[in-house]
Amino acid sequence: MFSQTESPPIPKYFELASRLRAQVEQGQLRPGEQIPSEPRLCETYGLSRGTVRQAIQLLENEGLLVREQGRGTFVARPAQTSHQFSLSSFDDEMRRQNRQPSTRLLTGEVIPCPPAAAARLALAEGTPVFHIRRLRLADREPAAVESRLLAQALCPHLAEEDLEIASLHWLFVQKYRIPLVRMEHVVEIQPVTPEEAALLQIEPGTPAFHVDRLTFTIDQAGQKVPAVLFQAVYRQDQVAIQTHSL
Repeated sequence: MFSQTESPPIPKYFELASRLRAQVEQGQLRPGEQIPSEPRLCETYGLSRGTVRQAIQLLENEGLLVREQGRGTFVARPAQTSHQFSLSSFDDEMRRQNRQPSTRLLTGEVIPCPPAAAARLALAEGTPVFHIRRLRLADREPAAVESRLLAQALCPHLAEEDLEIASLHWLFVQKYRIPLVRMEHVVEIQPVTPEEAALLQIEPGTPAFHVDRLTFTIDQAGQKVPAVLFQAVYRQDQVAIQTHSL
């Protein structure tokens, strides 16, 4: 029986940032359009000026908003956005290719956190963590092996989910309301191990994309802390990794 603890509350500024981000994504706020003023946002959502400024700063850091001195804050135009690395979700990438994504759960268990991962996640060595490893397929052909480690206490109800069909990102952000505020990626091309080759049905030593991603959340004190360690191997003939403007 897994222990049950409550997830940390979502900071108010993150909730406001999520609302504004959704308005941009849904076209309610268009590129080049000015967003409501800080006093208007305070009045509309019942928030303090400091909370509103934190939300705007978060979206500025993401490149979604641009502040113009003496004029206000605007939705960034494509030409104003920085050129950054972005890795689409596997499902999104496969659907873009008109292929059918699917998932096979390889590992779904709670384990003591290994020393190297504990250092990355800022956890004590041996802290209980979820270890989720999944084989991702495109039109039933193996395309990627993905692994995640996260503290059991961060999302204790995760053990109750069907990890073979669920979108883990959707579970974290939408169902369990865990704010994910930053991601750090490293992408390298390395040869696959014999075990990875067997899962991906390719020859051992074949070059593949190796992705290492550390995702951060906000703790109860409002501090940014590591949340999920994601590591994956993608077949180069199945998945395209590219940079584009965000």
